[in-house]
Amino acid sequence: MSRSRQPPLVTGISPNEGIPWTKVTIRGENLGTGPADLIGLTICGHNCLLTAEWMSASKIVCRVGQAKNDKGDIIVTTKSGGKGTSTVSFKLLKPEKIGILDQSAVWVDEMNYYDMRTDRNKGIPPLSLRPANPLGIEIEKGKFPQKDLEMLFPGMSADFTSENFSAAWYLIENHSNTSFEQLKMAITHLKRQANKKSEGSLAYVKGGLSTFFEAQDALSAIHQKLEADGTEKVEGSMTQKLENVLNRASNTADTLFQEVLGRKDKADSTRNALNVLQRFKFLFNLPLNIERNIQKGDYDVVINDYEKAKSLFGKTEVQVFKKYYAEVETRIEALRELLLEKLLETPSTLHDQKRYIRYLCDLHAPGDPAWQCIGAQHRWILQLMHGCREGCGPRAFTAPQWTSTLRCAPPRLVTSGRRRR
Repeated sequence: MSRSRQPPLVTGISPNEGIPWTKVTIRGENLGTGPADLIGLTICGHNCLLTAEWMSASKIVCRVGQAKNDKGDIIVTTKSGGKGTSTVSFKLLKPEKIGILDQSAVWVDEMNYYDMRTDRNKGIPPLSLRPANPLGIEIEKGKFPQKDLEMLFPGMSADFTSENFSAAWYLIENHSNTSFEQLKMAITHLKRQANKKSEGSLAYVKGGLSTFFEAQDALSAIHQKLEADGTEKVEGSMTQKLENVLNRASNTADTLFQEVLGRKDKADSTRNALNVLQRFKFLFNLPLNIERNIQKGDYDVVINDYEKAKSLFGKTEVQVFKKYYAEVETRIEALRELLLEKLLETPSTLHDQKRYIRYLCDLHAPGDPAWQCIGAQHRWILQLMHGCREGCGPRAFTAPQWTSTLRCAPPRLVTSGRRRR
């Protein structure tokens, strides 16, 4: 049978590996003339036609299903070109599963998933339910102002998932230049999508008929066993035994999971505490650092750290931070007293006096350190003068000769001839 087009050729897939139900974009050549032309799509041997969405002759979007092969080709089949080939392959990864009793370094949350077998939406909906292009034809955005469309369709929306969806607004906005023939193809595409959904669900049900029959047989066997043992009174009937077993299992499960959840809460608390210690280690280590720097004499470092802590935690309401900041204030107060004591020591050099005055001013010491230093120097000078006065008494000045042995006596005067009267 002759065909009017070349067979499909897949030249790229992105991503080229992933777990089941990964969304992939297939690119290639001659991938069909439209959604109706696409009749087959397999990835690693799994039929992905149910989730396939034809975008153009060179692009198809779908989701990878549960395949038996770990790696395989991407085969596209169309009515116009037949079965195609592929120059690339897709690698199917196995999702990492962590059991409820397996040890893990992190807490594993339950993941949302989409179960294609039961067609239940438990997470992100498949492409067949929320397609980006529901009509399956090329979208051409019109140049109509948004305000004019809102005035023309008050209270309506062009979003096809909205309850107030307006088909006219959607067509004007996205397909204002589309021909009538293309719109007829779009109607056929919509009908095909609706039929595909129902047929796909039915196909999955047919594929699981054996499982349904096995479940029915198991339920029938349980029912017959219950009827046969319904009159037994040894430790109660079978339903009573089953109830006891289920209660014990429930209690065991509660005990087990309470311990697991308790360890999780404890681990979370420890992790949060470590994060706080790591984040605010500057404040927690500051009291010890202040003592070490005071012993070294690095007063500039102490003052800089104190100013930083005061700006960050001076007005905090967190009890832990307030406690450590109070320790910092206690050590800073001791430093103020130490610096004031050094400032008032006499004698001292002018350089040291300036340095201690600057430190006390930076630490916001009470009073005026400069005047306190001047007062201390004044008292020290007066003490020296009083000491000199006490050492140089009146007798020293009334002595007949300048040869007195007093400390304050001037050098002996040597005169020639007679003593002065």
